[in-house]
Amino acid sequence: MKTEVFYEEDRMRIALIPEDDDNLVPSEKYRMFQREFSVSLPEGVKDIHPDLVALATMLVVNPFVGNRLVPPLKVSSRFQIAANSVLSRYKISDHVDPLLSPREQPSTSIPMLAFSGGVDSTAALSVMPKNTVSIFMDRPLKGKSLYNPQAAHLAVESLKEIGYVSESVQCDLEYVRHPVGFPTDLSNGVPALLLADYFNASSIAFGTVLESAYGIGHERYRDYPIGAHYTFYSTLFNAVGLHLSLPMAGVSEVGTAMIVEKSPIGFVAQSCIRGTMNNPCLKCWKCFRKATLGRALDLDSGSPATISSLLSREVKSKLLAYPISHENVVAFSMRRYPREEIDADDSRILDGLLERVKGISDLAFLTRWYKPSQILVHSSWREDFTHKILEFLEVMPPKETSEIESWSMASFLADPSTVSAHDQLEELFDEP
Repeated sequence: MKTEVFYEEDRMRIALIPEDDDNLVPSEKYRMFQREFSVSLPEGVKDIHPDLVALATMLVVNPFVGNRLVPPLKVSSRFQIAANSVLSRYKISDHVDPLLSPREQPSTSIPMLAFSGGVDSTAALSVMPKNTVSIFMDRPLKGKSLYNPQAAHLAVESLKEIGYVSESVQCDLEYVRHPVGFPTDLSNGVPALLLADYFNASSIAFGTVLESAYGIGHERYRDYPIGAHYTFYSTLFNAVGLHLSLPMAGVSEVGTAMIVEKSPIGFVAQSCIRGTMNNPCLKCWKCFRKATLGRALDLDSGSPATISSLLSREVKSKLLAYPISHENVVAFSMRRYPREEIDADDSRILDGLLERVKGISDLAFLTRWYKPSQILVHSSWREDFTHKILEFLEVMPPKETSEIESWSMASFLADPSTVSAHDQLEELFDEP
C-alpha cells in the first residue's frame, strides 16, 4: 500500500492507495472503505517528524496491507529497521532518508493520554502526573450514527477549567473501515502521536484495563509485557522516542470504577458514547456493565436502572456469547448485586445470570491492583504513579497475584453445568 500526506489549512490528510496485493477485506467482519483519513491540527503544529506520521499511518492501515507499506514521508533508518523487526506480513519499503535523524525521547517527562472521556481513561488520568496532556479523538459524524460526543466534549472542557491540558482533535480514521470502528486497537492514539512533538511528549498512555491486557475474564491469562501485542506496539513507539504506557493494565474494570468514584476528576467520566452527559443510553453493553457494577459496588454514581430494563437486544447478545466478554466483571457484579427491592422479573434474570457464572472464583481480587503491571508505566513517572494508585486501591497479596497468573476458564467453559446454564439463559431471554 502506498500512502501520501497533504497539509490543508488546519489539517493533515493522508491518502491511502491500495496495490494489487493488499487485502482490503481482511475479515468477514470488516473491510476497507474510505481511502483517506484526516486529522485536525492546532495552530502552530507543523513539520511533524516523518517517523511519527509513518507510525500514525500504520495504526490505521495495518490490517489492510499486503506485502509492503510505503510511508507518507521518507522515514529514518532506525524506524524502518525497528518496524521491519516486528512486522511479519509486510515490510516498510525502502522509502528511507539515511540522513534523517530519528525522533529521540525528550529529556522532559511529559506524558500524553489517549483520552476517551470514559471511566477507564479517566481513571488513568487520575493516577498520572498533573502535567499529562489528554487528547480526545473526536470523530466527525457522517450519516446516521448512534455516536454522541457531547459527554466527551464536556469532559475535555471541564478538565481545562480545572487546570489540565486537554484537547479535542477531529479525526475521521474510523471511516477507513466498514463497519465504522478502529482499524487497530491503538488507533485512537493517532492524534496524540501527531502532536507528540508539539507537546514534547516522552510517553503516550492508553486506558487499557486488566481484562484487555492480561486476559482476565477471557479464556486464559497472558503475560502481557512479554507477549506479541505489547512487543509489537512498544517496539514501534520506542522507535519514535515514545514509551507506550498502560497505567490501568493492572486494574480491572471494577477497580477503575472505584478510582473514578474517589477521584477529584471522576465527575467527567461517562463510558456511554450514545447518551449525553449524566444521561447514558442504558441500552448498550457498556451501560449494562457500568450500571450493574455501580449497583454492586454501591457507588453514588450507580444507575438506578433495573436489570430487566438494561436488557436490550445488544446486551442479550453479549450475555449469550460464550464466553461472555468481560465475564469476570459480569460475574462480580451479579454476585454482589443488591436483591433488596428488586421485582420478580429482575430476580429471575439475576438467578439465571448467577447460575451461568457460578463456576468462576470469588473474584475479590478485582478490587485490588496487580502490581507487576507497573512495568508498563514509563520509568520517569512510575514512582509517582505507584503512590497515586495506592491512594485508591490496595495491592493484590501474593495469593491473589497467583490467582491472576493461573487464570484459565477452560475447565469452567467445558463444564456441562455451565453449558446447560447458558442454554437456560437463552431460553429465559426468549420468553415474551
